[in-house]
Amino acid sequence: MRPILIDLDDTLLDDHRSTAVAFDAFVESHRALLGDREVPPLLVEWRRVFMKHWVRHERGEVSFQEQRRARVREFLGKNFTDDAADQALLPYLKAYEASWQLLPGAREFLERSAHIPKVILTNGNRQQQLRKVTAMGLLSHVVAVITPADSGHWKPHHGMFLAGARCVSASPSTCIMVGDDPVRDIAPARELGMACFEVKRGRWHEAFEGALSAA
Repeated sequence: MRPILIDLDDTLLDDHRSTAVAFDAFVESHRALLGDREVPPLLVEWRRVFMKHWVRHERGEVSFQEQRRARVREFLGKNFTDDAADQALLPYLKAYEASWQLLPGAREFLERSAHIPKVILTNGNRQQQLRKVTAMGLLSHVVAVITPADSGHWKPHHGMFLAGARCVSASPSTCIMVGDDPVRDIAPARELGMACFEVKRGRWHEAFEGALSAA
């Protein structure tokens, strides 16, 4: 029996959908500033701004809350105070949390692998990610949830994966990694000798079945 290390967003939880739903709510709440600009190109711009400030957060230049405020200010083109930026993002956050759901096949995978030790490895903010795990009923299915706050490292740093392996008292080469990001999830796990299964949108079951067979 091989322990399974597994990503959270867009591996177990449909973060892609939740982000789109949240962004729709965000745009509608700020139509006065955005005018009649269409949602698809706005979403492309939002994701660009998100990545710009998220990378700053990963580098330790800004806090989790500060990167959120910076995204709102840049995207809406307003020099909001901290409180105003927080308020401006609220429609997004409420819609985001209300739309959380597991990907097709994820719950079945967790139930079928109940006898296998599993650890969630996620680059998200610990508080937010634990809310997701709790809301989706995942805590009973995993040994631990490892974030950068726990391991001191962000994926793709090997330290995140080594921390996951330590949680199940296993050597990395005996573990299985399941994730959707070929750069942050799959490549570093392969470098450590793990069997890897990439979750691809619309073909989630392939990775779940592969991991179950390998375990």
